[in-house]
Amino acid sequence: MSAMRHLLDLCKRRGFLFQSAEIHGGLRGAYDYGPLGVELKRNLSQEWWNAMVYQRSNVVGIDTAIITPPAVLKTSGHVDQFTDEMVDSRLSKERFRPDKAPELKLIEPTAVTTSPVLPITAPDKITAKAWEHEIRTQFAKGALITRKGKEIQLQVERMEKNKIILKKDNNHPEAETNLQIPYHGYVDPNSNSPFLTESRPFNLMFKTYLDPIDPIDRVISTALTSERAGQDKATTRQEVDKTLYPSLTYLRPETAQGVFINYATVQRSHPHLKVPFGIAQIGKSFRNEIRLEHAIFRTPEFEQMELEYFVAPWEAGREFELWRQSRMDWWRYYARNPAKVRERAHAQDELAHYSSGCVDVEYLFPWGWGEVEGIANRGDFDLKKHSEATGIKLQYTDAALLQERQQREKSSGVKEVSKEDQDRERFIPHVVESSCGLNRAMLAFMLDAMEVVDDQGRVVELEGGETEDSKGNSAGKSKSSSSPLRTIMKLHPRLAPVKVAVLPLVSNNEDLMKVCQGISQSLRQELQVNVALESQSTTVGKRYYRMDEIGTPWCVTVDYETLQDQSVTIRDRDTGSQRRVRIDEVLDIVQDGLRLQPRRKQLL
Repeated sequence: MSAMRHLLDLCKRRGFLFQSAEIHGGLRGAYDYGPLGVELKRNLSQEWWNAMVYQRSNVVGIDTAIITPPAVLKTSGHVDQFTDEMVDSRLSKERFRPDKAPELKLIEPTAVTTSPVLPITAPDKITAKAWEHEIRTQFAKGALITRKGKEIQLQVERMEKNKIILKKDNNHPEAETNLQIPYHGYVDPNSNSPFLTESRPFNLMFKTYLDPIDPIDRVISTALTSERAGQDKATTRQEVDKTLYPSLTYLRPETAQGVFINYATVQRSHPHLKVPFGIAQIGKSFRNEIRLEHAIFRTPEFEQMELEYFVAPWEAGREFELWRQSRMDWWRYYARNPAKVRERAHAQDELAHYSSGCVDVEYLFPWGWGEVEGIANRGDFDLKKHSEATGIKLQYTDAALLQERQQREKSSGVKEVSKEDQDRERFIPHVVESSCGLNRAMLAFMLDAMEVVDDQGRVVELEGGETEDSKGNSAGKSKSSSSPLRTIMKLHPRLAPVKVAVLPLVSNNEDLMKVCQGISQSLRQELQVNVALESQSTTVGKRYYRMDEIGTPWCVTVDYETLQDQSVTIRDRDTGSQRRVRIDEVLDIVQDGLRLQPRRKQLL
């Protein structure tokens, strides 16, 4: 069982994550968050908000509209430039980004093959047979091909700079004299197939229309009129776009633009905010991704946690360095395995044209390092572009410096004309941005927290892939052992969906249940946290294990002794240790464990 498959099975079984519209066949790339998933996501976003807004005096929040007019995204460059290159596999029909695709893999020659072999892997034997027929009849007529199960093997004569030269099957009646396959440095990620279309741009934004009348009628009418006029396809498309433009809107591809277009409004309504200051936002964004992968890692609908931090131009470099360190500290604080979090600086050719620096925070997922947050020095590009498009000056005025200069001029009677001074009094702020994917963060922290142990408590290492092994091993069984496995989700207590579980030793005893309800209610009221009352008719040990599986840090067991001396047993998830405490100590223990850094030593 792979780590990813194990986690997804647990998520579905325990109510973290479900396939959206599953009873109707599901929707690829769409997920619903169950009772535990929504709590984890909420806690994670709250910890981000606390670090970015509540722990700072110069950051405020905002919540902007998802539906965005074209003018905003035209100004920001998204309409014209927010594209990825897209390639289709001629065999699998899958689409993918060439910059994310792997290089060709060849099997080195042996004494039997005498030349390199290009293996193409199909999902199954039936598909492999169909693909072999397509290759023989369409893509490489007369190539020397063999098939072994679901793997198709092509004999390679040699590799050249931009092409693969295949060996000819001299017994084939229609063998081509020159079997060349174009090769641009990448292949189909799933099959290793080099039979691909040419790359082409693909806009990532979702269009929609604000119109009480179905726009399709206007599309049909415009197209028919264009056809009768004998116009070509390109002209017809222009006419259709012109007809639809008045009602055209987009689902926002990022939350940042909502902050930039509200910069002046926020500054005007909160005059106490002095540069540097920030505007934070958590909200949904939408991107028409070419390739959806790794469950909630890459989906068309996702949530972003973003901060736009407005700084003086001469302070941008220093603030960028401070923020990159601050964000790395945040990630490593909540991670159980800080070594699985790293920072990767963008090379010069990766940077956006307006950016002078960018780093990604990456987590080591089962499939490799993946971005979970980006910190960028965006310069003044966004505010300047929106200012140019609207004619509204999106400047910052340092009132203190301006007043000081005016007083000096009044005293001396001489007008100061220093451009350097004027540039410091009024300027378009530069922006340091922190953009974190909430869904990706949730996936990273769950994988990081997940620990699988056998019945002796020994940690079991799961595979790094995302699929079941060839024998179809499922969650709860080790690939190398028949002994049952159990999962402990060692989430940071502040992230855990359920903070405390209160367990009566016997669920049908009214006196024990009354005490449990009192403890639960006290914790909920005093700490404002999610508390579970675990009253199922099963052993306390099994109930402990269920709570371990969803990441509950503390379990409190009420037994018959409790009725005599007002003491309970409290158990720590991570160590499994238990101790007897008074009922009135439970609140202090939990409260202490939920404190922000520096965290106190646990009382257990």
